[in-house]
Amino acid sequence: MRYFVYTLFAFLLLGCGPGDHMDEESMDSTPETVTTNILYYGDIINNTVVALDTTLMQPIKNIDSNGDYPYEIAQALGNELYILNRKDYTIGVLDPASDTITDEIALDFYPRSIKINNSDILLTSANEPAAAIITSHIASPSYTDSHYREPVSYGGSNATGHPVWVDNDHFLLLDRTENAIELYRKDFYQPIDKLTTKSSVHHVIEKNNIFYGISEGEQNGVSPGILKFTVTNGRIMLQQERLLSSLPDLPEDFLPATWGAHHGALHPTQNYIYIGSAEGNVFVLDLEKLELADTFKTGKGIGHFTFYGTMLITTNHYDNFKSFYNAADPRNHKFLKELRFSDHIYKGITMQSHTTHIIDNKLYFMFNTDHDSTLYKINLDTITIEGGVSLANHYCLMGTLVSNNTTTSSGM
Repeated sequence: MRYFVYTLFAFLLLGCGPGDHMDEESMDSTPETVTTNILYYGDIINNTVVALDTTLMQPIKNIDSNGDYPYEIAQALGNELYILNRKDYTIGVLDPASDTITDEIALDFYPRSIKINNSDILLTSANEPAAAIITSHIASPSYTDSHYREPVSYGGSNATGHPVWVDNDHFLLLDRTENAIELYRKDFYQPIDKLTTKSSVHHVIEKNNIFYGISEGEQNGVSPGILKFTVTNGRIMLQQERLLSSLPDLPEDFLPATWGAHHGALHPTQNYIYIGSAEGNVFVLDLEKLELADTFKTGKGIGHFTFYGTMLITTNHYDNFKSFYNAADPRNHKFLKELRFSDHIYKGITMQSHTTHIIDNKLYFMFNTDHDSTLYKINLDTITIEGGVSLANHYCLMGTLVSNNTTTSSGM
């Protein structure tokens, strides 16, 4: 009996009998989750959507957009993507799981850009001073009080700026044809209030229930500027409108009649706002009084800003390099590095795409020439180019990132 107990104990210590031993690989049954990051860009030359794998840095598929001039691919509700065909009265609904267009939204105007609010999507127009609300792939009648006429500001021919939700029931329409900010209620198709500005407003940012609008400047000598306003009880209340030309200590190359502004950006941790100008100067203003805190030079057509911790990265639409700054102190920016992507300046080309995407410590963006688009991968810890993939005969301007998680299991 004692011998049997000792034998059984030894058998249990060994774990299994002869021939039943499992090696380490077969014992490892822990599920593994693999994340795949796919970038979708609209290609306005070929009227397609290009999907690119950021891990393998290679194109996956070209998808027919079923529309004309697919300028932007935008994240909509859930997993679906919207193909904004800026020269077509449609939006294509793209399913990234199958890379197919599953539906089409009929419109009364060309789409410009969207903003999501709960179950509703606010859409502004490229060719009419109008907006619509999309619910369940159906667009509402147009919200508008005027007809198109050519804008005189620096933002091009688009009739509107970017859409802005105020709350669940109200939104702002940036009417570039009338230099006006219009307040709408969802259940009423005429503006309930309107604010006229010195030049058209392209972009509005909100912080702590205060709105900051970037005005573009005009060819008649009105410089770009910034507006500070609130929206309360159905009224737009202007607090301050400051033109950049009124600021002290301006750069030497300041010429109000030739400058233009595009987008603004808020400092991620402090109360400052950034405005870029067409000739390449950046203005940093405090949010309380809109006074100048700092100014520095970067590339032509500085249109967008991206923050990575305390690092500031510029998108210079009409230049061949990106600039990197230390923005820990928004009153004193420190130049870190410049990355150049071409020896040439391509006139009439938006060389740097409107969107940049950060995955872990890597920044991805599209650089355009007059004959191709190249997706670059930049290591932000070292500020070095790690790779790129070129797409011949493409012109990609705005994209979106889709992350998919796949779980696999090995062994048992």
